[in-house]
Amino acid sequence: MRVPQPDQQQLPANAAFGDVVSFLRRKHGLSQGQLARAARLSRTYIYHLETGKRLAPSVRSVRAIMRALDLHGEDRLLLSQAFAHLTGSYLDEENDTLDLLDQRELAALLVRNSAFPAHSLDRLWHISAWNTPAHELFELNLSPTPSESTQLLTIVFDPKYRARFRPWEELARRLLAEFKHNTRSLTYLPEYRSLWRSLRTLPDFRRIADSSDPGWGTASFVFQMRHSRLGSLTLRTSVTVFSGASDYSIVTYVPGDQQTLATFAANGWQAQ
Repeated sequence: MRVPQPDQQQLPANAAFGDVVSFLRRKHGLSQGQLARAARLSRTYIYHLETGKRLAPSVRSVRAIMRALDLHGEDRLLLSQAFAHLTGSYLDEENDTLDLLDQRELAALLVRNSAFPAHSLDRLWHISAWNTPAHELFELNLSPTPSESTQLLTIVFDPKYRARFRPWEELARRLLAEFKHNTRSLTYLPEYRSLWRSLRTLPDFRRIADSSDPGWGTASFVFQMRHSRLGSLTLRTSVTVFSGASDYSIVTYVPGDQQTLATFAANGWQAQ
C-alpha cells in the first residue's frame, strides 16, 4: 500500500520515487501537465510515475524531469536516490554535475576569449557573462559576471539607455519576438511569470508585447547604435547555442558594414 503523497513542506524518509517526483513538482509550483510539457513527456506518464504505476522509468526520462525542474543540490540528490531505490540503477551524478557546470562555465569561457564583443544568456535571457569588448561597446556599468537580475530586455527597454539604438522600437520588437519564441516552452515557470510581470511595468513594453508575435528563433539580424566615443555603429548579431542543450547561449556582435569593421579593427575588437 502506497504512503499518501506528502504535502509540499515535508517528505518522509525513504519516500517512494513517485512521491518524490510529486513533492518536487509541487515545490516548483507546477501541475502534472506543465511538468510533462517541460520534460517533453506525456501527462499520463507523469501521472503513472507519481501514482506508482510505472516501476521502471528510464534514465532519459528522469534526467528530462531534472532539467525541467532545474534540480540542483539536495533536490537532485533526493530524486537520484529515489530512482536508485526503485530501479536498482544509478544515475552518474558526478557527470551530471560536471555537465551543468560545463555548460554555464564553458559559455563564460568562450565569451571571455572572444575578440568580438559578446555575452552569454541563460534560458530566461539573464546575462551571465560579458567580455571587455562588450563592456566598451555598450558602455554598461556591469561586472563580468552580472547578478541574475540583469536581464537583457530590461536593459533594452530602459528609458535612460534605449536612445542609443536607432531605430529603437524596431530593435525592441525584434528582440521581444525572439524572446517569446525562445521561451515559449517556459511560460509555466514561476520565475518566468515573475519576470514577465516585472517587464510589463517598463515603459512601452506592454504596448509592444501585446502587438508582437513570437519570432522564428535565433536568426542573425542587423541593428544600429550610437556610441558616445565612436559614433554610429552598424552591428550584426550571431547566436551560438550548445547542441542538445539551450539553457545557455552566446550572443556575439560583429560589424555590419565597412565603417564598423574599421572601427572594430581600430579598437582591437576582432580576431587577428
